[in-house]
Amino acid sequence: MYYSILIYMADGVFESLPQEQQDAFMEIHRDIQETQAAKGDYAVARLMPVTNAVTVRDGGGPDKAPLIVDGPFAETKERFVGFYVVDCETLDEAIEIAKPLAAGYGAIEVRPVGWGGGVLSTDP
Repeated sequence: MYYSILIYMADGVFESLPQEQQDAFMEIHRDIQETQAAKGDYAVARLMPVTNAVTVRDGGGPDKAPLIVDGPFAETKERFVGFYVVDCETLDEAIEIAKPLAAGYGAIEVRPVGWGGGVLSTDP
């Protein structure tokens, strides 16, 4: 089963950390990515700042055009900064992958993924 590991943190937290701490967090990410790559396909994405986001909302009815708004979908202290999609046998296995990330971020959400199609890799 695939699991998403969603990463949330407040704006500016990572950037305000001493360089050694930033490097340590990035090493955690490299370790997760190397481990997942050795197991097979996986996905990871780092989202750009919310200042680059656009939200598309329902226009209020079937005859109304969608409303396009600059910015994120919700006002929160923490923002969604990135995610992994990993293939694990159990939820507990996915939680173990996520645990090292929890030390440096506001929240890590682990959620089963119902695959909707597409590919995780284009490697032959």
